[in-house]
Amino acid sequence: MKNSVLNCFIFCAFALFTQNIQAQTISAADQAGITACYNAFMAAFEKLDAAAIGPLLTENAEQIIPTGEIVRGRANIVASMEGYMAFLKTQPKPDRMETKNVAQQNRYLSTDLILTTYTEESTLYFGDKSRTEKMTTSVIMRKINGKWLADLITLTPVMAMPEMGK
Repeated sequence: MKNSVLNCFIFCAFALFTQNIQAQTISAADQAGITACYNAFMAAFEKLDAAAIGPLLTENAEQIIPTGEIVRGRANIVASMEGYMAFLKTQPKPDRMETKNVAQQNRYLSTDLILTTYTEESTLYFGDKSRTEKMTTSVIMRKINGKWLADLITLTPVMAMPEMGK
C-alpha cells in the first residue's frame, strides 16, 4: 500500500511537471534561436545549397519526406536534399514567389527540446498564371551547445481530400 501511494504521488507530480513544461511560453532567446535556424534553412534552400543545410541538423537527424520515406542521419539528409535541389534546378523558375507561414506554434517538450509546427503557403507566378502550394511541417528542435538544431523534420503536403461518398 505504501508503494502504491508513493507511486501515485510520483506519477501525479510528473504529470503536473510535464503539463507545465508544455504550457510554457517559448523564451525570447529560444524563439530567436529557432527563428535563426529557420531563416538559415530557408536561405540555403532558396539558393539551392544543400551543404549549407548540414550545419543546421543534428548528427542523427531524421527527415520524413512527402513520399513517406524516412531519411536518417545528417549526411543522408544533405545527400537527399542535393538530389531534390538538382531536380529543382531543371524546373522552370517562377517570375516571382510569395511565401507566408500560417498557423505556426512552438512548444517545449523539455528544456532543450522544442516542437515547432507551421503551414507554409507559397504562390508561384509564371507570367499571368499562378500556382499555390501548401506544406505543413513539424520540426523537433534540439538545443546543442546553445544552438537550436533540427532533429526531426516531417513534411506533409496539404492537398484537398475527396468528399466522402463521392
